[in-house]
Amino acid sequence: MTLYQWFIFFLILQVVHFIGTWKLYEKAGRKSWEAAIPVYNAIILMKIINRPTWWTILLFIPIINLIMFPVVWVETIRSFGKNTTLDTALVLLTFGLYIYYINYTQDVMH
Repeated sequence: MTLYQWFIFFLILQVVHFIGTWKLYEKAGRKSWEAAIPVYNAIILMKIINRPTWWTILLFIPIINLIMFPVVWVETIRSFGKNTTLDTALVLLTFGLYIYYINYTQDVMH
């Protein structure tokens, strides 16, 4: 892939993240626009899930990010009260898309 293609791919991922999490950012007491800013949204998400901000760096390291993304997905749903084994399985089996379901249909508290 060219650098341009990577950039487009990264932007698409950022849009997907924003669409799936902006309401959760608001429920955590943050502004919804914070979910739309690349990299900054990851730093804010680490604050929301009570993890160190340096974890953001791990999300951008190849191979390590394959481990970190599922960890962050699980920590995200748990920080909004979704602690059951079923919730954990659903977020992992749907590759994080279960967060969309929580974002749009569940009345969760942070």
